[in-house]
Amino acid sequence: MMVNFEKIYLSSYFLCVFRDLRQDCVFKSFVELLKAIVKEENFEKNIERYSNFIFELNNPGYDDFSLYIKDFLSKNKVKANNFQIEKELKIIKIFMNLKYSDIKEKLLQKYPDYSDLLADLAEYKNSVIEINLNNILCESLDEDIYKSNRAFIFDNDFEIKPVEFVENINFSSLKGYSEQKRILKENTKALLNGLKVNNILLYGDAGCGKSSSVRALLNEFEDLKMVQIFKNNLINLDKLYLKLEKLPYKFIIFADDISFDETDKVFSTMKAIIEGSLIKCPNNAVIYATSNRRHLVKESFSARYGDEIHLNDTLNELNSLSERFGINILFQKPNNDEFNKIVVELAKDNNIDIDEKTLIEKAQRLALIKGSRSPRIARQLIDNLLAKVDI
Repeated sequence: MMVNFEKIYLSSYFLCVFRDLRQDCVFKSFVELLKAIVKEENFEKNIERYSNFIFELNNPGYDDFSLYIKDFLSKNKVKANNFQIEKELKIIKIFMNLKYSDIKEKLLQKYPDYSDLLADLAEYKNSVIEINLNNILCESLDEDIYKSNRAFIFDNDFEIKPVEFVENINFSSLKGYSEQKRILKENTKALLNGLKVNNILLYGDAGCGKSSSVRALLNEFEDLKMVQIFKNNLINLDKLYLKLEKLPYKFIIFADDISFDETDKVFSTMKAIIEGSLIKCPNNAVIYATSNRRHLVKESFSARYGDEIHLNDTLNELNSLSERFGINILFQKPNNDEFNKIVVELAKDNNIDIDEKTLIEKAQRLALIKGSRSPRIARQLIDNLLAKVDI
């Protein structure tokens, strides 16, 4: 079957939904090649256009034109807003199916006297590739997942996926730490008001409510949304930035319980992304991270007292990530009186009818068993009493 190069070349102008593809340098150079084949009689012009296309295709590391188009569409998604998409995909598939051999045969027909030169024509591939519509369509902002959900995770496939948020936790149920909660609320309120805010590192003793305080913000501010990113995916934080900046919502990026060792690759990458990268955290998002470590890095005696000549440089490097958070909030274990007060207040909130002296004795006994006094231990005691489990 004879290939109609003119019809294929002209069909590129009908790409409206996929306008970005039409303007892409690789695809555009291919269209210019087809235009030259149809309109240019000069052999030199035709070969120049062909050479330019091969250069543009190879430049990002491709030798397969079909694969390039597929990847381009996956990275530059379009809205599923009308029936035009199906029509334009048929046009794109025609370009993907136009083979190197078709072009070479056409050039040989046009320039039989140059068959020896055309024998050395640089080759490119056209694999048979199917385009999955779901992979090239972005969520419609009219019916998107963000309207009906407030909590999300950023998974290892670089996708933001909703999770059910039913946790009935708010600041009134988190006892103590009033100053820490005040800073969190004020910074979050400023974010919602469109102001430039600082990233926050919540650090300190385990079980003191760092993570709970961040999660409670969802119940404090109804216009707020939260997306959690796990430690092993922090290296892709910049990809999350690019997704969030396109959305008309305000987000907390929640990185819970993070810490690193000196050789962790995520450490240096995250440091650059938080402050120092060309890709900045978007104005509609802020990072709230929690850690049991003040400097986020597990320090060893060898690092602090090792044989490195410039020891201070090593220590500065270890401390550098935590310093890139504009606000650092410390959560320490409560003293004995504060611990008892937390237990009593929690018992009142949960309508537990028990003598205060007996309650405190039970709290002190559980703290002794656990080897720690913290709001978490207090909460565990209340749960035991509600379940009528005596320890």
